[in-house]
Amino acid sequence: MNQPLVLAVERDERQLRSRRRLGRRPPLAVVAAGEAEGQQEGEGAGVDSAPMKVLLTGASGFVGRALQDELGHAGGAYEVHPLGRADGDLADDGVAEAAIAEARPDVIVHAAARIGVVRCDEEPELALRSNVLATTLVARAAAAHDARLAYLSTSDVYGPAVEADEATPPAPESLYALTKLWGEQASALSAPEGLTILRLANPYGPGVDAGQAKGAVPTMLRQADAGEPVPVFRGEARTFCWIGDVVRAIRLVLESGEEGVFNIGADGQAVALADVARLACELTGAPQELIEEVEPPPGRVMTRIATERVRALGWRPEVSLDEGMRLLLDELRAAAPA
Repeated sequence: MNQPLVLAVERDERQLRSRRRLGRRPPLAVVAAGEAEGQQEGEGAGVDSAPMKVLLTGASGFVGRALQDELGHAGGAYEVHPLGRADGDLADDGVAEAAIAEARPDVIVHAAARIGVVRCDEEPELALRSNVLATTLVARAAAAHDARLAYLSTSDVYGPAVEADEATPPAPESLYALTKLWGEQASALSAPEGLTILRLANPYGPGVDAGQAKGAVPTMLRQADAGEPVPVFRGEARTFCWIGDVVRAIRLVLESGEEGVFNIGADGQAVALADVARLACELTGAPQELIEEVEPPPGRVMTRIATERVRALGWRPEVSLDEGMRLLLDELRAAAPA
């Protein structure tokens, strides 16, 4: 008897029974890039059934806006209900419950969060409120309305691990990472059925509001283009992933119906921040003397993630760092005041 095949069939039957029990549809079909003539993988898979209803929190944030755009261009496969800052504070009692009760989604993608090590250290109460309390209330409302929850977390939860796959034990070394891990645990406690946790690693691209201290790559490009000093953390390296590749991976996970933890990001050789700064100067025509190496704050991590699980769904990062930085610079210059 082919034991792996039997196990796979049994797993699929269990997942199908789970979806029937919760009133969920089977996952959308995924078409790999290049399989169908004239159809780009990024355009989404064609579907004959009703669109998947997705409630997207954090829709006014960096990843949320990009994901809303990705799902909106998926050939009608999704009906997206965005929740942004103007729609209320999810940490307030009743806000998440009312939004989920009204939208009646199949899936809730919880992208709303307080992001960044320094920003969470500066406002710890806001970090706890945004990343733990709000997540708990969203997860409870998801379970109450039989909606699957997809929680956007961070690879920072792995802490000092040099390399990490999804089975690597979390060991957060910053308040930011700790609050995101608590968000994962609150989601597992309140909405375990069908839960998906997406640990993102260093997404970058257009969409970060000007003046916000978020995102090393756009910050370096803005500084170099303005002829300002470009401070970089000494000895640090990152594997940055273009935001379009990140949200495409999220979409594929949603379509797959898979549960559990997924690492999402580039898994190649890490690039020193000093080299990223040099590339920013090269692209903008700025002198490299603007680069200033400074000591990093505590709690910074440089984990290289393994992405075999999301790659098994047909995903590959497509935009290289130099290409992405060129695209981002064009966007930044186009958006700059005349």
